[in-house]
Amino acid sequence: MAAKSNKHRVILIDADVVSHFIYAGEILSLGGIFTNPIHILDKVYAELARFPQRKQYVENLLNMKIITVIDFPEDHTEIKKEYAHIKKLMLKGDGESACMAVARHSENILASSNLKDIASYCKMHRIDYLTTMDFLCRALQTGVFDLARCNAFIQAVLSNKNKLPVTKMQDYICRDIGFCDQ
Repeated sequence: MAAKSNKHRVILIDADVVSHFIYAGEILSLGGIFTNPIHILDKVYAELARFPQRKQYVENLLNMKIITVIDFPEDHTEIKKEYAHIKKLMLKGDGESACMAVARHSENILASSNLKDIASYCKMHRIDYLTTMDFLCRALQTGVFDLARCNAFIQAVLSNKNKLPVTKMQDYICRDIGFCDQ
């Protein structure tokens, strides 16, 4: 398989990562961490829109052009088949299934923190992915966040009964995510 070009690769973000940024009160910083454009599939948007407060945050991101909603490619047979396969056989939700299927058939990067759901699939299909912790690592490495802000983010997410692998940034070993634009 040829190496994927970093140039113009899109981050397809899933609802869990967006929700983490909302819970942490850092939703407006989401677009300033990576230079890759962030897109949200209409199926992910629909999941977030079921919760009025989350919908308002996403609407703000759209209005500020921090993220872009894109349609699920209904006319792409292979993506539709993959979506149905993931949804029915792997028992994943609409948004996550859509992100995984689109990422498999594109050069795009999947952003999801549901590692138990995505990690083996991404490895099998050579899909690059980011987690919330990867966003925090990049934010810390580039000076967008400092250590205290990362730790406050983690604590806010955990206090909202969400999962992250650590309770403080110092305990996390950042992955090589060189596949993203710098």
